[in-house]
Amino acid sequence: MYLNWRTTPEDFQARIKALTGTDFTININAAEVWAYAAADNTSAGTCFSAYVEGFISALQSFMEKFEDNGKTFFNEAVTQSELTLSVNLLGDKGETITSEVRDGVYHILFRHDRLGYNQSWLTDTMLPAIEAAPHEGFSLSAKNSIENDYDSEIDELREEINKLVGTEVTLDPNFEENYKALSGLKDKNWQQRFGQTVLKYFQGLKYQLERQGFAEDEMLQEGLQEIVETKTFKTNLERWGYNTNDMGEGLLKLL
Repeated sequence: MYLNWRTTPEDFQARIKALTGTDFTININAAEVWAYAAADNTSAGTCFSAYVEGFISALQSFMEKFEDNGKTFFNEAVTQSELTLSVNLLGDKGETITSEVRDGVYHILFRHDRLGYNQSWLTDTMLPAIEAAPHEGFSLSAKNSIENDYDSEIDELREEINKLVGTEVTLDPNFEENYKALSGLKDKNWQQRFGQTVLKYFQGLKYQLERQGFAEDEMLQEGLQEIVETKTFKTNLERWGYNTNDMGEGLLKLL
């Protein structure tokens, strides 16, 4: 089957390599895919080119947002460094366009009656596809939130809390255990705000220390130092991220 690509596959592959750092292959079974084309759709090459352009646009946005972590996660998921176009096996329940990483190959999935529709709408489908691939440790979303929302803010916040309690304190975010517990939730949106939410809990602790008068009371500071060596604050799993300003609400009762 002759394909009149708008841009040659080699040019597409070079653009993908520039983003991923790896040699990439575009492998589309033209005869199999084109069996789903509408009768008035006469250019397979143009159709396939638009899908690849949509993929490259999504990949560029993905790399701009997640930078080196994004490149690492992408390459560890798409181990075959291969892109293909496939019909969505969900049939009528399938999305018009979505993405899936299967056996190390990145699949652009189209609904059986929607070939050629919304080819540029891949940006929001790439992250879920990459995160659904097997990986160890934090998800890309959680790792990104820790590094950008938590790590960049926690040192200054720790210094402020040190002044409030009159001594050096260690703030342990317990990321690994919290991530493990939260991973059981069906809704995964918490991952995108994981680091930010932990930071808000510590900001809540600062708020409570100020509210309860520790800033200007050496007796309170000394009392807290004497009785509190380690303090673990707990929250209900289903209420993660709620009422973060209540963290440390009962500290005065400990004195």
